[in-house]
Amino acid sequence: MDVFMRSVGFTRIKFFEKINQIKKELAESPDKKIVLGYGSEGLFVECYKLYGDGIGILARGVMNSDDVITIESCEAFAVSDTDISVNKYVVEFAKNHPLIVFEDMGTGNELVFSLQNRIDFIKDEQKFINHGRSVTYSKKMGIVKRTVNYSAFSVYGSIILPVHKQDEEAFISDDDNNYQPNIIRLGDNEDEDLSVLQNYAEVIVQDIEERLLEEDVLSVVEGFFLPMEENETDYSLLGEIEEVSNIVNKYTKEKIVKLSLNVTGTKVQLLINRRDLIGHPIVGMRFMGTCRLRGCVII
Repeated sequence: MDVFMRSVGFTRIKFFEKINQIKKELAESPDKKIVLGYGSEGLFVECYKLYGDGIGILARGVMNSDDVITIESCEAFAVSDTDISVNKYVVEFAKNHPLIVFEDMGTGNELVFSLQNRIDFIKDEQKFINHGRSVTYSKKMGIVKRTVNYSAFSVYGSIILPVHKQDEEAFISDDDNNYQPNIIRLGDNEDEDLSVLQNYAEVIVQDIEERLLEEDVLSVVEGFFLPMEENETDYSLLGEIEEVSNIVNKYTKEKIVKLSLNVTGTKVQLLINRRDLIGHPIVGMRFMGTCRLRGCVII
């Protein structure tokens, strides 16, 4: 079972109690079904079914000549409130599963999410081939100007206090919400740019080291988005809560907390089962935990 099914309201007991009924619903009455004919192996199918506002189950399987679907796997899926435009993304593969690697336009952070609409992706690749274009080239160089929709799924997290702002930071008004951190990119004067970056890094490190002598690390570090070693799509994150809403899984009645986070400028929508969240989420507080990114490419 996909452990992140908890994030959309299907804990292990609830899921396996009704697994046959759930698979039947997914196969016979999905909200969306995508079919791909692939040679002698038959028809591959992706079935999506919503069980709450923007949350549900994605099932993969095969369909025989009598249109009977056999479900082979299930995983949690969600539709984020916001589509995100990216300059380009690159497709990579881990254990034959496609991953989307892209750069957040606002911060320059490189993020990776597991691709959910795989059949759409395969069909789009075929269009490239039909028009005489190289799929290999597109994978290596990046497919330009696409829109993605991804969410973070968490099974562990806690609510912590906001970082203490210095006096000069307190003067930033609500009118400055569109403020984005500067992104320094290497240009023609690469040596000069690298020198600026090195000096900037040294100042930041010195400031952090001095503050850590007197303060707790969570009082110094406002946020982070750190990839974990086990899986490219898994992250440890700390971000400010900008919006909180609750979703009830209409099948299991479990409560899901949806958090809109600002993680050092990168906006992320995170889903977590209420029983897995320590503390009460409030706008302005921070969420700290682990998550996995999954999403779709809008084709």
